[in-house]
Amino acid sequence: MSSLRFAAVLLLTVLGFQQSALAVSSDEPDALERVLERGVLEVAVYSDFPPFSFRDDRGRIVGIDADIARAVAESLGVAAALRAVGADESMEDDLRNNVWKGHYLGGGVADMMLHVPYDPGFARENDRAVFIAPYSREQIVVAIRKQATSGHDPLELFTREKVGVELDTLTDFYLLTAYDGKIRNQVVHFRTIGEAVAALKKGELSGVAGPRSEIEHALGERSGDFATGPVRMPGLRSTGWDLGAAVKQGNDSLADAIDTSVKKLRDNGTLKEVYSRYGVSYQLPSRLTPIKADTDERQALRR
Repeated sequence: MSSLRFAAVLLLTVLGFQQSALAVSSDEPDALERVLERGVLEVAVYSDFPPFSFRDDRGRIVGIDADIARAVAESLGVAAALRAVGADESMEDDLRNNVWKGHYLGGGVADMMLHVPYDPGFARENDRAVFIAPYSREQIVVAIRKQATSGHDPLELFTREKVGVELDTLTDFYLLTAYDGKIRNQVVHFRTIGEAVAALKKGELSGVAGPRSEIEHALGERSGDFATGPVRMPGLRSTGWDLGAAVKQGNDSLADAIDTSVKKLRDNGTLKEVYSRYGVSYQLPSRLTPIKADTDERQALRR
């Protein structure tokens, strides 16, 4: 917070103003009202990110997140406008660019962003966004040619045989050090999981490690030729994470409406159906309770 803004807030506090004095005029519609008035929910999804958001042969954005965005918009009685965005250097940058501030090149922010971590620790560190609507759980897995599997730790196989990973990911960093570095020389890097799985199908690799959803989608009709299971990563608290949505801090009515909508989509089986549509097994989020920080906590966390 700049010194000028801090001084202004301090002055209002001394004068006894309530926090509501800093809010916009009651005559101005809130985020949900604006969405309903214009009849459009704008949703940020990652570009070129199968199976979650990618362009089909007609140039239309499709995928798990795209379908969820359209289902949420439909439940609100509006249309979905999908904004395909590129990934910046960090998730924090993506939230700043697409949820609460906007990119320095312009373009504004979306009403909602999908595919963000639904985690209390991450939420505390990013208090300018509200994290809502957990819709699935992602997990690091390894897919191995069935004839190459054994009853031992599947990663032990890769001390002798090639394994594909996406470059500069958690899985990549782990495999380069696993088994005291004995896997390092067997790791083959690819730009995407899709490219790694393509090499696996050709017999150029014995396995691929990475997020379950991306691997299952890329395997497609060949999934029966491979054994897929979770990767055990000693030293890491978890090899899975929940996915949810984010809206700008203060857009409480919109956040509540989206959260209610996604809960219904979870409960009525729509989310499971969407995942199945793209050849992915649906994993229920581990955390279904809201992540909320009170005003004092948010203010203390604000840099």
